[in-house]
Amino acid sequence: MAVKDKKMKKIAREKSGKAQSELIPEDEPVTTVLETKIGAVFLFILSCAIYFVTMFPGLPMGDSGEFMVTAIDFGVAHPPGYPLFTTMSYLAIKLVPFGTPAWRVSLLSVLFGALFNVTVYYVISLVGKNSVVGIMTAGWIGFSRLFWMWSIQGEIFSLNNFFCAYIMLRAYYFESCSKENILHEARMSALTCGLSLSNQHTSVLFIIPFALRVAYRVLVIEHKSIKDAFNIALYGIGGMAWYLQMPISHFLFTPRVTWGDFGSISTFLKHMLRLDYGSSFKLVAGDTEGTFVSNFVAFVKDSSAELSVLPWAFGLFLFYTITTNVSHNLFKTTVKMFLAMMGCYFAVFCSLANIENPVGLSRGVLERFWMQPSIGLVILGGIGLCKLLTFLSEKVHPLLKNKYIQLALAILVISVQIKSNYEENDESDNWYAYHYAQSILPHLPENSVMLTGGDLPTNVFRYHTICEQMRPDVRVLDMQFMAADWFRDVLAPTTFAGIEIPGVYRPYKTSQLKKGQYNLKGFLDANIDKHAIFVCNSVRKDELSDYEKYYMKIPYRTCKRFVKKSDVVNPAEKYSQLVETTPDTVLDEWPMPDIRKYEDRTWEHALKVAYLNSLSEKGTLMWQEAVAHKNSNNLSASNQRYLLEHGALLHAKGVQQIESAIAEGRLEEDDWQHVYTIMAKNMGHFCMILHTMVTEEGNETRRLELEECGRKYWQIYVDWAGILRDKSEIALVNELRKYLALKSFKNLRFNI
Repeated sequence: MAVKDKKMKKIAREKSGKAQSELIPEDEPVTTVLETKIGAVFLFILSCAIYFVTMFPGLPMGDSGEFMVTAIDFGVAHPPGYPLFTTMSYLAIKLVPFGTPAWRVSLLSVLFGALFNVTVYYVISLVGKNSVVGIMTAGWIGFSRLFWMWSIQGEIFSLNNFFCAYIMLRAYYFESCSKENILHEARMSALTCGLSLSNQHTSVLFIIPFALRVAYRVLVIEHKSIKDAFNIALYGIGGMAWYLQMPISHFLFTPRVTWGDFGSISTFLKHMLRLDYGSSFKLVAGDTEGTFVSNFVAFVKDSSAELSVLPWAFGLFLFYTITTNVSHNLFKTTVKMFLAMMGCYFAVFCSLANIENPVGLSRGVLERFWMQPSIGLVILGGIGLCKLLTFLSEKVHPLLKNKYIQLALAILVISVQIKSNYEENDESDNWYAYHYAQSILPHLPENSVMLTGGDLPTNVFRYHTICEQMRPDVRVLDMQFMAADWFRDVLAPTTFAGIEIPGVYRPYKTSQLKKGQYNLKGFLDANIDKHAIFVCNSVRKDELSDYEKYYMKIPYRTCKRFVKKSDVVNPAEKYSQLVETTPDTVLDEWPMPDIRKYEDRTWEHALKVAYLNSLSEKGTLMWQEAVAHKNSNNLSASNQRYLLEHGALLHAKGVQQIESAIAEGRLEEDDWQHVYTIMAKNMGHFCMILHTMVTEEGNETRRLELEECGRKYWQIYVDWAGILRDKSEIALVNELRKYLALKSFKNLRFNI
């Protein structure tokens, strides 16, 4: 009896609290319905205009190139396939009559970025009853660096942002609907969730608590039938029907690039569920792990830096209002649903995301997935600001709720946000991917094969050969594709017809290969006499094949060309290969990203590092060849001089660009310091070798110039060499200190 009495008292208290909450009136809207609609139109036009004038004119780097080369032929992208975005991109490429294919797809992101801003505006306007705060908050997040960046390039994240905000809007509509409309709202919510999952899997973390709430209200509170619940589920399944794009692509289309074989249910599910990565929430394949604490702390730091601490502060005030029973019941249930969505995201994603202590590009990968919880954070913060203004207008001064004063503040906040982030997000002149492709593709021999590794060269070169028909005869062969079991049956007979694929690629020594497998040596043996074969980016780190016994790589502009060692029998032939692949114009025809603008988490930064490394690598090889044959008759003195001077010129171009950034205080990342230190060492070598040569020639003016050059760059190397953490460098540093102590290098004979 005592237990029963306690339960009865608890139920009575809950009913009493609920009744009291329902008697609390909702806040009066600050603006009229017409003014709210006008605000939505204004925000949409402003967002479209700002995004449009700053969007990428050509290909953004990263995954964008892959999405476009798959979409142009209705292929399938990497797991889970992103069928909704692929289909929309396919239609945009086919139906928009102007612009590059990349520009047309980026136009989609502009549209959904603007719709995202409007959706955030409506959520705050409806829940917080203040459309002025809604427009201010939507402008704050929409024109923040991160959200702006992903709203101007052809990627899935702008569409995912829209769906996540729209799911929150549907949650409000569902909570506020009458009993008569509950099934309709439940069906529309299920359809929205299904469509969202057809684009990006992380939206499921907002969907799970929402789906549980819908099921509870439909079945428990409203006592609807199982048939009704099944009907609602069908709408969700209908939204996910876009995944049929994958088997349709397999059976009805012949895409030049596609990711997998979808001829069976097992391969379809493997791709859809991202089993190659381990789960939908593992960001990279492999056994690396992150922790809940490290990921959550990373989000708090990144969101505070990106959006300021104000959303957190306003969110805390909102939490206070719903825990002190001073809010309307509809308001409380809606806010609790939003909190449940964020809680689910943190609980699952932060536990499973397997990037820990991200730096460089991995930091850029992780921050994309902070946008979804940031949406929830900013919406809750915006609603909290609505409540705070109401509270202050009652306790401090009623003018604080004056809509014209709030509107002036909103315009000021949005203007400041746009001005603060405009320069960093203005990509209207970003043709770096095009210039990267232009630096090598037009210069390759006919029917060349490019072996690539990594997203940067693979997606850039593949996009330009397929989508923009820049050297369509060149085949870009991703070594990750070569290692896939499905590659030989799906792509080899069509896209790579004429290239012999001896089996399934494995990076093993020849003696370790099983029947039906081949390594890089086997591929070169089968194709080197039929095609000019190049490799862009480094060969896979786990490549253990013995190809280096028989083949060598000659730098060729920004890539390297495989040649048989037997074909390069003397230094003069190797010299001619180097000269042939290093025209003077290569120094000027490739405009590069400004390292003052692009941080190490960007692909532009990665491209710049690749560019400087290619200059350093080729220049170093020229220096090594010149030194190796300095006192022999294998290479003429004029050829040796050319190698030294041209190698120094390659290094000088990279060094000068880095030095301009040092002068402006923008050289902070370790990878720039590493590249600069190595290039400074090599510049010192070049100057001192040439110094020795001009000393023998009696050119005193040139000797003094080169001596000053050698001192300058050797001193930089000695000062910075500690960051290399390479014991093999210590002896060289100590030797160089001796030379630097000399008052004059006039009688120095360089022999290092």
